[in-house]
Amino acid sequence: MQRLADYFLVVGYDHDEERGGRSCGKIIQRFPDKDWSDCSFNPRVIHFCQPQGWILTAKRELPTFFISILTDLDGLRHYCACLTFHQTLLPATTNILLNKTNDYSDEADDTAFLLPRTQ
Repeated sequence: MQRLADYFLVVGYDHDEERGGRSCGKIIQRFPDKDWSDCSFNPRVIHFCQPQGWILTAKRELPTFFISILTDLDGLRHYCACLTFHQTLLPATTNILLNKTNDYSDEADDTAFLLPRTQ
């Protein structure tokens, strides 16, 4: 069956796995909820959305778009188009999370953003 996209995911910061302002992603929403019979869903696709994980930072970044090509064991290609945008956290949440880590200096204001980790 032909479709524009097999699956649509919203992947976000996993607060359950948060360690000092760093974490990995988790699937927040998925459409459709059930697998297609001709194209099974691979939950590990989230590692291709943000391969370096997530980090809190005071640096403001523009949205980015990229495409990953995943090749399965049968040699079939699956295209993963990722739109990454950064969300501002509330100051109260930011202070709680930033106080758990030593990665941030006093220069940071009370605004933090969730960003993919680049280092």
